[in-house]
Amino acid sequence: MKKLSFIVATLIASQTSMLAEETKNDWSISGNIRAAYISDDGDAYAKEVHDLAVGGSISLTTPKVNGFTATGTVYTSQPLFNQNTNGFLVEGDGSSYSYIGEAYVTGVLFGKTATIIGKKVIDTPFADSDDVGMSPNSFEVYLVQNNDIENVTLLGGRVTKQAGVDAPGNKGEFTDITGGDGASVIAAIYANNEIGLNAQAWHYHLDNLVANVDVSIAYVDGTFAVNENLSISGQYARFAHINGPKDDGTVIGAQADLTFDGASLGLAYNQADGEIHGDNAPLNGFGGGPYYASSDLYTIANAGQDSTAMKIFGGFSATEQISLSAGYTEFSVKEESKGNKNFNEFDLGASYAYSDSLAFDLYVELGTDRAENDFTEYSLFMNYGF
Repeated sequence: MKKLSFIVATLIASQTSMLAEETKNDWSISGNIRAAYISDDGDAYAKEVHDLAVGGSISLTTPKVNGFTATGTVYTSQPLFNQNTNGFLVEGDGSSYSYIGEAYVTGVLFGKTATIIGKKVIDTPFADSDDVGMSPNSFEVYLVQNNDIENVTLLGGRVTKQAGVDAPGNKGEFTDITGGDGASVIAAIYANNEIGLNAQAWHYHLDNLVANVDVSIAYVDGTFAVNENLSISGQYARFAHINGPKDDGTVIGAQADLTFDGASLGLAYNQADGEIHGDNAPLNGFGGGPYYASSDLYTIANAGQDSTAMKIFGGFSATEQISLSAGYTEFSVKEESKGNKNFNEFDLGASYAYSDSLAFDLYVELGTDRAENDFTEYSLFMNYGF
């Protein structure tokens, strides 16, 4: 998936921000000015898409009072010059949007136990920021985090609403993520850099996702650094209907990453099995999805039931300011038929950091989709942070 050079803070109740002793306690303001252009001449469109928008965000954080701070962030996206939009940078009807994407209180309850309540940008496997448009996903959350055990973070709570790039309704409005009370979330995260092991386990219970059907999502992954140049990773996700049709399904994945002299090379694989598919469960969750073998535009969720995805990718830091990347992903469907074919995507990326505050990102995606439509998409982003 695409990763922009500048991303507004997306940690979910991080130990650093919530539990560390602050040496400075004052009002703080930060923000991001973003401009973006997208061009797509894919066969699926009657005419070529051109989308140009400018926007960004501004955040205000209060001083800490009795161990708690409050933060508010406003996001906006404004279309320019009546473009032929596909609704990715703006609302689906081509209109602008502005909204309060973050409004939360966070602080220490006692010891090493902290909480976060309100609307916030977060990153979890199946509810994530996916900051690839004009505004990241943000969620209404009620979460508690504990770090009493060394190298372990325990987390639990609820996620109820979503706004932003992948929101189920308008981007600029918080919409319920399910037809019921949202998602209950529990997680255990282990990070030990001394032995090179990072692992996490998550469970999401989605209340009344569709037609009074509850869905369970269990997810685990881990990464082990074999040495300073080689790391290997594995992931497993299981989806199950708790009531109703009782369908279930799994996604497994593996990845190997090799780094050397400013360059990187990787190989990733995903496989989906079972009755679960995009129409009866959120295979990407509420965001871009956690899957290793994902292209800029697609994940294993787009390939349907009993499918596979294979990806080879690499990157190179040409200078301290310029980095390049490339990837090729092949998706194989269960059984090819008219309008349901194997598909692929070739991705190219280039990033230029003019300064610590100003960065440019260029992406090119070429390939053929599941319906045999050829596509070529170009996107350019400028981010200025302050």
